[in-house]
Amino acid sequence: MDSLAGADSAAVEVRAVIGEFWIRKKKIMAGIEAAEAGTSGEIRVHLSYDRKEQDLLEQAKKRFHELGMTNTLERNAVLIYVNPALRKFALFGDQGIHEKVGEEFWLALTPKISERIHQKSPTEGILLAVQIVGEALKAHFPAHEKNPNELPNDLSKS
Repeated sequence: MDSLAGADSAAVEVRAVIGEFWIRKKKIMAGIEAAEAGTSGEIRVHLSYDRKEQDLLEQAKKRFHELGMTNTLERNAVLIYVNPALRKFALFGDQGIHEKVGEEFWLALTPKISERIHQKSPTEGILLAVQIVGEALKAHFPAHEKNPNELPNDLSKS
C-alpha cells in the first residue's frame, strides 16, 4: 500500500510540475506574441537544460542558425537562449537589430535579465527580455502592411 501511495503522490507531483511548465510556456508564448505585435522582427526563446553547458553565447549562435533565424527580410531576429538549470542566458540578435540598437543595448539589458533570473525566476527574466527586445524591434522595425491573401513565409514559426 505504501508504494502505491508513493506512486500516486509522485504522479500528482509530476502532473503539477508538467502543469507548471505549461503555464510558464503559455506565459512566454503570450509575451512573445505581444512583443512581436507591431513589428516585422522575430523573437524566439530556446531553453536548454544541459548542466555541463559552458559557452551559452556560442550555443545561442549555433541554435540561431539552426532555426533559420537569419532568413528574416530585415535581419531583425533575436534569440533568447536560457539555461534555467544553470540560471544563465545569452542574447543573440541578428545583424539588422544589432546595427540599430548597438552593443550598449545588449550590455544594458543583460544585468536586468540576470537580476530577474537569479532573484525571481527564469520565467520572469525571459518575459522581461522578450518585452524589452519587443520594444526595441517595434521602435526600429515597425510592422509592414500585409496583404491578407499572402501566406506567411514560415508556416512552422512558433
